[in-house]
Order: sequence, then structure tokens, then C-alpha cells
Amino acid sequence: MPELADTGRRIKELRVSAGMTQHDLAGPEMSSSYISLVEHGKRIPSDWALKILAERLGVGVAEISGAVAPAEDTGRARRLDLVGRLVAARRQWDGGDVEGALSEFRELAEIEPAHRQDDVFTEVQLAIAEILGTLGRADEGAEVLRRMLEVLAPEPYAEPRLRALIALADLLESAGRVQDGLRYALTGHLECAGQRPGTGFHSLLVLEVLTRCAYWSGCPDWAPDTDHGRPPADGVLPGPRASVDLHRALDLRDRGEPERATELLGECARRVTPAAGFPLWEKINGHYALLLLRRGETAAARSIVERGLVVASVAQEPGFPLWLTTADAAGAEVAGDRARLFALGAELAALPDTGRSHEKAAALGEVAAACARAGDRERAAGHFRYSAELFRRAQAYRHAERARERLTELIEKRD
Repeated sequence: MPELADTGRRIKELRVSAGMTQHDLAGPEMSSSYISLVEHGKRIPSDWALKILAERLGVGVAEISGAVAPAEDTGRARRLDLVGRLVAARRQWDGGDVEGALSEFRELAEIEPAHRQDDVFTEVQLAIAEILGTLGRADEGAEVLRRMLEVLAPEPYAEPRLRALIALADLLESAGRVQDGLRYALTGHLECAGQRPGTGFHSLLVLEVLTRCAYWSGCPDWAPDTDHGRPPADGVLPGPRASVDLHRALDLRDRGEPERATELLGECARRVTPAAGFPLWEKINGHYALLLLRRGETAAARSIVERGLVVASVAQEPGFPLWLTTADAAGAEVAGDRARLFALGAELAALPDTGRSHEKAAALGEVAAACARAGDRERAAGHFRYSAELFRRAQAYRHAERARERLTELIEKRD
């Protein structure tokens, strides 16, 4: 068995040669402190951690685990150079030069890899697709990922293929095409179950994107209610697990089980911090506040909303706090502040329809219900109509049908 100190030393040597910091190597799955412990021989990396580290370093698992001697040849030097360029492009991206990073990634993509499943090649293609998605060019990003899938056979490269399927499903859902996303999420889930990759991390990501797409497609039962495949806890952020719990809670609420939904979402809110990703954190807290308002726990809901909005302001998050604002509007209705309710409703309605339009549609549904309770049926009807149309555009047809039913109920009550 290789010495633990040797494994840590090799990881550090490869990281330094690639020009990576401990934070770069850790990525979203681990922490820099965990990497430090591994490099100093104070922590044994698990199999899933070794595979992720090897991917980032552009080497095989055997090379960092000590099963084979490191290869001292031009091939390795070339790989380390490519990894260095990949890391530099990511830093450029993180620094705000999106177009420059995209250009560099595209240059890397044109370099013929040693084989089509080269780790750097995979990372580059995924980065290009993600950037295109953030730039509102989802169709271009989806085409990049589809071309990846054409050359990534299920065997023996299951893991890169799973990553491409996860990224494609996520990209399509983010662009407001939830049923298209569901198709690729289901494919990823079936392939994940059939291939049993060595790491459970990607199994969890498949479950997360499947649960999300299935909920918005109106088919929540298509996502398994299971925690199978959860990876070890070493440095793993709770984001994917929290997202699964969030959408399960929303389904429970829709099924008429608000108590179970509140319990699940409350536990989720206690477990997750903004470090898991501010958009997810604010979504969880916003929905939790809405459920508390339904139970009459106004003070608790108000506290969550006020704290969340302060965090958003202090952190200077670029994204609009959609669900905290929605909960703020619902709280204004409870407090009898119609002017604030209507103003926040107008602010939500004025948000761009691009991106996750189904999220905006759901928020408008909450505001419409609040306006109806406040006695302004005309305003409520307008929000319900807009909500139904946005759901329809996002392929969330069952949610659109429910919005139209609520609109009909409102009109019939008025008549």
C-alpha cells in the first residue's frame, strides 16, 4: 500500500506544476483546508476524491495514488501545460473576463486530445457550454454538449458522459426548457444506475437535476425518493442535497401536505448556508418563509426575509433575490400593507423573462394569490394570466394548467 505522505506529496507537486492553488484544486466538491490536510499526509483521500483530484490535475488516479511510477515524458509535460492553460482560463472567467475566457477555452478545444475522452478536453467543453448558457446562448451551449455526447460512449467513459448529460439537463432547465432538460436528466439517471461509476458524487448530481426537472415538468414521481449513491461527507458542499430536498418539499406542498413540506424545508434551511451558493440559499429561505406565513408564523417568516435581504445586500449578489422578495410581498399582504404588496408585485413582473422563466411564473402565482386575498382581483387576475403564459413557454404545462384553474376560480368568484 502506498505511503499516505507520498500520495499527498505527489498531489502537491502536480498541483504546483499546473500553477493551481489549493482552492483551484478543491473546486466545489471539497475545501482548500481538506486539500491541505491531504498534501501534508494528515488525511486519506477517498476513492471518489482521488478520481476528482486526478481529473483536475490531468493525470490518472494511479499516478497520484502511487500504484504506478509517474510518467516523465513529453506527454505528461504537454498535459500539465494544458492543465495550466485551463486553470488560467478559469481564473480569467472568475475575474469577469467572460469573453476572453471563452476565447481561450475555444482555443484549447481545438487542440486534438490524445483521445477523445481526454480530461482537459472534457473540462473545456463543459466550460464553453456553461459560459454560453450564462450569456443567454443556450442553444449554442446545448449543441456543444450534444457533440460531446456523440463521442462519449457509455463505456468505458461513463463519468465524462454523465457530466455532459448533467450539464445539458441543467443548461436546458436554466434556459426555461424543463421538459427538454428532463429527457437528458432521465438518460443520465438510467446510465448512472446501469454503469455504477466509482464515485457517488455524480450520482448525486444526476439525482438533483432529475428531481428539479421532474418537478417543473409536472412529473415529480419520475425522480426516485432515495438517497442512494450519496458520497462520503469529506468536504462535500450540501448544495445538491439541499436542492433535492427543496423540490421534494415543493412537491409535498403541492400535494396538500404543508406540514411535511415545512418540516423538510425547515431542516434544509437550518443545514444550508450561503456558502452552498447564494441563489439556492435564498430560494430555500424564501420558500420556507412562505410556508411559515401560511401557518401564521408571521414573526419567524419576517425574520428570515429581513436577514436574507441583508445578506443579499452585504454580499452584493448580482442575482435578484426572487423568492425572498416574493416572501416579502406575501408578508406585506399579511401585515395589511397593500401598497408594498402591489409595488413588489410590479417589480417581480418587470423582471426579464429569460432564464428560469418557470421560477418567475411560480413567484407571480404567489403574488397573485396575495393580491386576491388583499381584495384586488383585477391585479391578481393579471398576475395569474402572466404566470400561466410563462409556465407554458417554459414547458411547465401542468403548472400552467394550475395557474389557469386559479384564474378561472378567481373570475367565477367575482361573477
